[in-house]
Amino acid sequence: MKKLGFALMGLLMISSTGAFAQMSFGVKAGLNFSNMTLKAGGDKVDDIKFKPGINVGAFADFELSDMLGVEAGMNVETKGFRMKNEAFGITSKTSMNLFYVTIPVDVKLTFGSLYVLAGPYVGVGVIGKYKHTFEGNDEKEKHKEDLEFGNDEGKSDLKRLDAGLGVGVGYEINDNLGIRAGYDLGLSNLQPGGDKDNSSKNGSINISATYKF
Repeated sequence: MKKLGFALMGLLMISSTGAFAQMSFGVKAGLNFSNMTLKAGGDKVDDIKFKPGINVGAFADFELSDMLGVEAGMNVETKGFRMKNEAFGITSKTSMNLFYVTIPVDVKLTFGSLYVLAGPYVGVGVIGKYKHTFEGNDEKEKHKEDLEFGNDEGKSDLKRLDAGLGVGVGYEINDNLGIRAGYDLGLSNLQPGGDKDNSSKNGSINISATYKF
């Protein structure tokens, strides 16, 4: 998936000098609602909740025809999850806050003012923090720590590189302003040393306003 994303980006850079009839640029900003699919010992971890966050980015549209185009971009966005458990008067809250730089490359189909997007993305984890709160029996404990990105099973918390597929739909309000919504499905197992029974995968819903120059 990562190789496909980089190959598409390279193709766009090479071809943009003349092969595309029109090219336009834009920026976007909005909200992310992220979660993670977690497995431990073959069992899926329940009670994972969506965590609100942000996304900001820039994109370039390459118009091949009135209907078909390609959009490539670069985003800074939050990912992660939150979880809450209550039992026997004890409340446990866990959250993971992740910042990623992502590069999506999407095929874009336009139907008048409406369009749909689909394609791969690659992401690089930049900053990660873990927080756990324990409340019960008139006591409250908080634990925070920075997450370490890497591939070392005994030392790293998450792999730095992520990859997946994104889909979305948007509407152009006028020549400049628009809105869009989408979902990114992480396909990479981010758990160092993980396998099909022990895995961590990103997922996020995004809602954004767009502005084209």
